[in-house]
Amino acid sequence: MSDEMTATTDTPAQIPIRVLIVDDSRAIQAIIQRVLQSASLGPLSIELAMDGEQALRLVNSFRPDLVISDWHMPKVGGLEMLQTLRQIGLHDVKVGFVTTETASRHLDQARSNGALFVINKPFKDEDLLREVQAVLSGRGAEAASTDGPADEAARAIESDEALTRLIKSLLQDIPFRLIPAPSQTLADLKLPHNLAMYMADGRKTPHALGALDANACCILGGGGAQLQPAPVRAAMQAGAPTPEMMKFADEFMRGLAACLTRDAGSPEVQLKAVNLLPKPFEKLSTLMSSGLARSDYRLSVPGYGEGRLVFVRV
Repeated sequence: MSDEMTATTDTPAQIPIRVLIVDDSRAIQAIIQRVLQSASLGPLSIELAMDGEQALRLVNSFRPDLVISDWHMPKVGGLEMLQTLRQIGLHDVKVGFVTTETASRHLDQARSNGALFVINKPFKDEDLLREVQAVLSGRGAEAASTDGPADEAARAIESDEALTRLIKSLLQDIPFRLIPAPSQTLADLKLPHNLAMYMADGRKTPHALGALDANACCILGGGGAQLQPAPVRAAMQAGAPTPEMMKFADEFMRGLAACLTRDAGSPEVQLKAVNLLPKPFEKLSTLMSSGLARSDYRLSVPGYGEGRLVFVRV
């Protein structure tokens, strides 16, 4: 068995998750491996590399679902390894860093090259596991995932799968997680809110209302524009999605009309109006607490952050 290889845990029913751990410290390799193997991730196949050069040799044959890499290593460092992966066209290889590197300009370089997370040493097991689970939740489904079923009794969105496809069509290859959040309130949504009203053909009253918070506007808009993480995070921090971001956020809200639930034989639903509101729309808050059909979500994109969405049938 080579220095880069460890035993494979497998079951006939499942394809193992392939993880490549790249670090010139065998102690850190062992810690990361222990964290992964102690979690309920399913079957694992883990390879080890001492530097980026060894990792690049392994990637083509091993085809990891995730590479967890150190930054400072002999021969080829973590950032150079990541840049090489992108330069040779391996854009689908997911990479995260566990490192002592803290310089913001360097970490921005990593994120701009597609790093999905950066965790500083020394790290907590739960912090690493949270990031790994966020990345692997999309494995086998174009990196789009939900964390369990939403309330099926009264939904405003036809299915989580339909909403996932819509987000995927906007974000393209950017990985994301769509997480049901049935207990959220309008106060959980960061201002301003992008409020949409949907009407059914021939009806005079709204069919549904929907809202994206400021963070969701930045995430969907930034992802639609294929922006690097830094400007998206800056807009989220300021609570000020740019006009370019809002163009894509509005496009998302328009496409969402096809995802809304409808009664059998009911007419087609279309977006009637969408506006960015600096204050909460109290009518939506009232509808959210009225027991009407609704669907609530958190949208998480590694490197960007997390936003919130809510939709209510009227």
